[in-house]
Amino acid sequence: MRLLLLTWRWTLATSMASRPGLSLAKSIEDNADLKRALSSPLYKTEEKAAVVAQLAEKLQLPDLARRFVGVAAQNRRAGDIPGMARAFAEKAAKHRGASRVVARVARPITDEQTMQLESTVSKSLGRTVHVDVEVDPSLIGGLQLKMGSRLVDASLRRKLNALTNLMKGA
Repeated sequence: MRLLLLTWRWTLATSMASRPGLSLAKSIEDNADLKRALSSPLYKTEEKAAVVAQLAEKLQLPDLARRFVGVAAQNRRAGDIPGMARAFAEKAAKHRGASRVVARVARPITDEQTMQLESTVSKSLGRTVHVDVEVDPSLIGGLQLKMGSRLVDASLRRKLNALTNLMKGA
């Protein structure tokens, strides 16, 4: 029984960590209205479940992942689906020996630049990494890399703040 449960969990984790599973999370996070509606108690659970089911079908999620997000929506957790998908992706990556790195940039970067960043970070860490890119215009320029609890901040905002603090001290 325990082996069956572990097998089911692993299958679910790989289904949610797949490209469609992560694209479901990204679709929800990128659309502010959809994110707000799925988290809002003003909409009926059945309506949220229907929206999530249509989105999962459109993104061609594996059957197990579709059922999982359907149950999550029925249990009033539709707004938590992006976090669940990310958690499953991290768990699956950890099992494969890969890591997830979040890169915050001031302006959107191309897929080629993302691949180059993944390659560079992988070489420096000595293991496979997957880079998730987040756009944060307040950085002004440069980037921040978050690897677990470590943060490498090479942003222009940090440098300007350091200069401001240095000038205040003088």
